[in-house]
Amino acid sequence: MRQLITDDLFAMSQILKKLEIVPDPNLEDDGQIFLDVLKKVLENAHLARTEINDFLGDLSGMTGEEFGKLPIKESKAIMKEFKELDGISDFFELAGKLTKQMSLTCFSTDTETSDT
Repeated sequence: MRQLITDDLFAMSQILKKLEIVPDPNLEDDGQIFLDVLKKVLENAHLARTEINDFLGDLSGMTGEEFGKLPIKESKAIMKEFKELDGISDFFELAGKLTKQMSLTCFSTDTETSDT
């Protein structure tokens, strides 16, 4: 599995936004934030199946379609490796902040549009 890169933040942010996931602002520990976001992603994965498969497939050197057709044991091993990547908690923290900023921007744009 390759290391995370900056462009991965945008892919993950898109997934989190589609799933309407924003990290709990009351959590301060990076490990807690990571587990909270990961739990929410897993609970709602069916809503962004294609995007998640594409993301994990790209990290693993395959297409999202190939990733989606892997036997459970292989995909589980890839997800475990993903959870253990260096900097993963920072990655989720940044992706969550990016998602929150995008949500605030969309909300303020919608508000401005409806006022005119």
